[in-house]
Amino acid sequence: MNRLPACAFSLILCAMIIVALPARSPAGTPPRSCVVKEVVKGGIYVYLRCLEKDKDIWLATVARAFTVDEVISFVDAPPMINFFSQQLERTFPEVILTDILPPEPKKK
Repeated sequence: MNRLPACAFSLILCAMIIVALPARSPAGTPPRSCVVKEVVKGGIYVYLRCLEKDKDIWLATVARAFTVDEVISFVDAPPMINFFSQQLERTFPEVILTDILPPEPKKK
């Protein structure tokens, strides 16, 4: 019973990401990229503090392994303002809920 609110929140967050991405990333729009500076695990999600063009930004995405100083590309989406993570019991002033794109294959 205690896990019901967390599960509901997770489902809502997943739905928001899935619904928002296609509408915000039209074909031909280049992805954004940044350098990971901090990794905060929050259940099935991970929060990344990144440096993009000399500006700190926060991203939230489905959890996987990330390393500090890793360069990542992500789908652009509007930021969520004053986003409260129930898992972390923390409010992020601004966070982008997004998908991290796989690295491009290295050219031979």
